[in-house]
Amino acid sequence: MPYMKPVIREPYYDKPVWIENEVARKEFAFLSSNSSESEVELFLLHLFGYNSIDASMSFEESFKELLEKDEVAILGGVTFIQDEETFIMPSCCCGLEELQPIINSIQAKQSPWLGHDPSPGIIYYEDYVLVWSDDPATQKEELFCIRFTYKELLDGLEKCKNDLLEFINEPLYQWIMARDEEIADRMKQKMLQWFLKDE
Repeated sequence: MPYMKPVIREPYYDKPVWIENEVARKEFAFLSSNSSESEVELFLLHLFGYNSIDASMSFEESFKELLEKDEVAILGGVTFIQDEETFIMPSCCCGLEELQPIINSIQAKQSPWLGHDPSPGIIYYEDYVLVWSDDPATQKEELFCIRFTYKELLDGLEKCKNDLLEFINEPLYQWIMARDEEIADRMKQKMLQWFLKDE
């Protein structure tokens, strides 16, 4: 059965000085309660780098600057998955902060913004939905789609949202709390505001 996962993509920024471990860079990382410590560090590296927080600042200074922001952005979003080899990632200029607008679009049976180059999109039919890897009008050879029932799509989005919530409440919170409990509490609230607020 097809499903969805929250993801960050291309986390290739400088490592903040306060992340002590070497962070193994990888093209993408799914976020959930099962995220490892190194994936939490990869997320933090990406979040701070993407939002132009100086990697040479201290832990306290870095979080102070980040937590003052009303909005943040981070390359990623929702991945639509058929199996381990077949999935459709969000593309350029799509962000994890777009999760709620994506949910709102799908509930309204509209194709959400999933990035460009390629430009994934959703086409709705009477009893099923096709998620395309790029605009079907392009007729590229590598074009493919993943089929969902509308219920599978809605259920998958709810699970995706829950995975992100569990990532915020568990591995991310625990990593920060081990260093500063007050910052961890503030960060949790801000993460909910930035990524899971209903518009």
